[in-house]
Amino acid sequence: MAYNSKGIDWWLLVPILTLCLISLIVLYSFTIYNQDNFIFFYHQIVWIIIGLIVLFLVSLIDFRSIASDYQLIMILYGLEILLLISTLIFGREIGGNQAWLSFGSFSIQPVEFAKIILILFLSRYFADNSLNIRQNKYVLRSFSIVLPFLLLVGLQRDYGSALLLLGIWFLMFILAGAKITQILSIILIFLIIFSVSWFFLLDQIHKDRIISVIFPDFDPFGVSYNQNQALIAISSGGLLGKGFSQSTQTQLGFLPAAHTDFIFSAIAEEFGFMGVLTIIVCFAIIFQRLFKLSLNSDNNFVKLFSMGYLIIIFLQVFINIGMNLSLLPVIGISLPFVSYGGSNLLALFLGLGIIFNIIKNTQNA
Repeated sequence: MAYNSKGIDWWLLVPILTLCLISLIVLYSFTIYNQDNFIFFYHQIVWIIIGLIVLFLVSLIDFRSIASDYQLIMILYGLEILLLISTLIFGREIGGNQAWLSFGSFSIQPVEFAKIILILFLSRYFADNSLNIRQNKYVLRSFSIVLPFLLLVGLQRDYGSALLLLGIWFLMFILAGAKITQILSIILIFLIIFSVSWFFLLDQIHKDRIISVIFPDFDPFGVSYNQNQALIAISSGGLLGKGFSQSTQTQLGFLPAAHTDFIFSAIAEEFGFMGVLTIIVCFAIIFQRLFKLSLNSDNNFVKLFSMGYLIIIFLQVFINIGMNLSLLPVIGISLPFVSYGGSNLLALFLGLGIIFNIIKNTQNA
């Protein structure tokens, strides 16, 4: 295992820092022809530095004191609910979602921290009830943990994050030892809820985004425009790309949200298949290290938290790349460690700090 005495897994940290570096390179390329974009580059540097500080500080806290303290977990859970309520009342609306709290020129998205708190809470709950999880009442209790987050995030109209939170709960429930009948029953319930939502809850814009995935020419200059431009950017990159700051789709403004939702397409256009391959290899290494940490641990909390952190990253990567390839509807999910945005970075570095502390303490045990 590539650990040093301080519990740093370099095989995990280096690919994460590589992804952060790729993010900065791409964001800086956006400033060459438009100096107004420099603010994204500057903010991302600040967020990465703060994230590394958070990583260092959290890694000093013994995870066993967190994992065993239900009161602390409940306090964090309660604070997150208050943050989400505050966002509903005082939040700023961006892209139709009232999901941001603004502090001067900086904004945070509280739901990003809900993901880490959720896997922390679920890891503790499932570890304590591993022998009872096949009883339906324990399934309902575990769902009650994520339910307040789902309701508050749904009221913010951030349906992408709500689906992500639901996916985290469902996959962690499966890993905790769910019965096949429970899994199939939950899938059936989800399908029923989706069918009802289609007719009574979903806005037309959300229906159109789903339809456009099945029929790409449904509205080429409307709801399908972003993904069509993303496909053009990806296909034009070739093997080595058009070169740093030489992309046309991105630099000329044809590709919307190139610094956030569609940064994967911007990378593919400027750095081609090799740039995309670098990103995929980095994520593959991250997944392998987290899976190995979970597999090698005898502690149920460690197993579940490590896999929960892996699930967060995997779902975001899967959904974001799927959006860029027009395989999934656009739901505003960023590419971890690469897309511009401080909240997602800080939350991921927070979770990584706990992972490094787990490594340090299990190594020294």
